[in-house]
Amino acid sequence: MRNGNEHFVTCGQMKILERRADEDGLSYYQMMENAGTAAALAIMERIGSGFPPAAVAEAPSGIAAMSVKHERRHQALIFCGKGNNGGDGFVVARKMSESGFCVHVILVDGQPVTEDSVTNFRLLENMPVQVTDMTENERVLMYMRVWPDIIVDAIYGTGFHGSLSGNALRAAIYMNKFKIGESAESCADIQPARSAPADAPRPVMFSLDIPSGLGGDIVDEQEVDVNSVRADCTIAFHARKPVHLQKFAARYCGDIIVADIGIDEGRLWSV
Repeated sequence: MRNGNEHFVTCGQMKILERRADEDGLSYYQMMENAGTAAALAIMERIGSGFPPAAVAEAPSGIAAMSVKHERRHQALIFCGKGNNGGDGFVVARKMSESGFCVHVILVDGQPVTEDSVTNFRLLENMPVQVTDMTENERVLMYMRVWPDIIVDAIYGTGFHGSLSGNALRAAIYMNKFKIGESAESCADIQPARSAPADAPRPVMFSLDIPSGLGGDIVDEQEVDVNSVRADCTIAFHARKPVHLQKFAARYCGDIIVADIGIDEGRLWSV
């Protein structure tokens, strides 16, 4: 569908496209791999111009970028939900670890539950990726002493409706404090445990597909959860969703990058 020159699909249409792609030979697992790989590349390309030259080498285009090694091991903090958006986050974690980043994954709602996200989570077991489960200690964010360079929001995607609650709300407030400081809702047990090093830039925040807390199809600002993640950049998979086109969503989405995950939409609609 198009709104002016902006191509978009609704969340329902995206599910249909994914199902048809799977039936046509592009598995759900491969789409997750493509999404996470594309997101990792987009993140590395973005921070290549966002950090000082000594911080990170500019990632070239293409899969070869995954082999880039960085002069200093930058800290990537990745918040993952238990569904497929979290699975995309696990792929990002793997790809960034392979590229020399120091990666810390936070399981917001516990262990993953969808088949492909479980598979990608298990691929992290033999990698130097730290994993922390918020369901085992809801105050874990209070004790974190890492100052991240990169924060990735992979909690909720197109399946989210309503308002954030529980650990997802805690995680969103924690992430937002790095960007908007004390204007975020106050909560003593989710304050960053350490202040920023004197020479540290503010972390660059990325959301996968949709900032957690926003419904992908909303077009009414009254439906927005004000605690939704406020990303610097949102990496939309395959196409923009309706919320990406709304002016009120700009403060949450930041810049929007559309990542190709291998879906041939024109052909699949004709199937």
